[in-house]
Amino acid sequence: MENENKLLKILKPVVRVVTLISIALGLLAVAILVLYNFSDVLTIYTDDGTKYADGFSYPGYQTIFAGFGNMIIQGYTETTFNIWTFLGCFLPLIGCIVASIMLATNFLRRGTNKKKAIVEGIVAVFLIFGGIILLNVDKLWIENAKHVTGSYTNYYEAYLLPAINGELYFGKDYFPVVTFVICLIVGIVKALNCGLLLFQKYYARKVNGRQNVEISK
Repeated sequence: MENENKLLKILKPVVRVVTLISIALGLLAVAILVLYNFSDVLTIYTDDGTKYADGFSYPGYQTIFAGFGNMIIQGYTETTFNIWTFLGCFLPLIGCIVASIMLATNFLRRGTNKKKAIVEGIVAVFLIFGGIILLNVDKLWIENAKHVTGSYTNYYEAYLLPAINGELYFGKDYFPVVTFVICLIVGIVKALNCGLLLFQKYYARKVNGRQNVEISK
């Protein structure tokens, strides 16, 4: 019984430290996901005399909401709204904001471990899912561009497909990789925090139950 009480005393500060780390990393993930929208995530170069002969890097928001390239031209669309990149960006973004607020406001409040653990577990899944989705933004962009209809120029056939085939270049920039690494790390920390919160809750209940039995004897 004494050893169990010692473990509980150790768990309490450990859980608090991990929770503080989770809050801080959650805010970092929020910053990265916001920056994703305004950072270059894809780059295309095409042959001399074509639209992207000088190259163009697409910011993240174009890969989510609507791709129009280096200028908005009426009747011309490169990609349309992509539900997968939208979910990949905004599910973890909103989840991290909610989790950070909830963890901070309930930091010292007793009896909230289960609620905090559930939120942390859900956000961990969102982060890992979002990181994987945004890492594959190039594949999703290509697939989305294939299905654009009604544009006066077929961007996929005229520019993207030749660039994919080496005339001259189409590829992913570094920021989707950075986003994936950050989301993965934060997701793992939040999953760990979820586990610690649940373990602390149910272990404390088990110890208290034993203590009550000893007292009744």
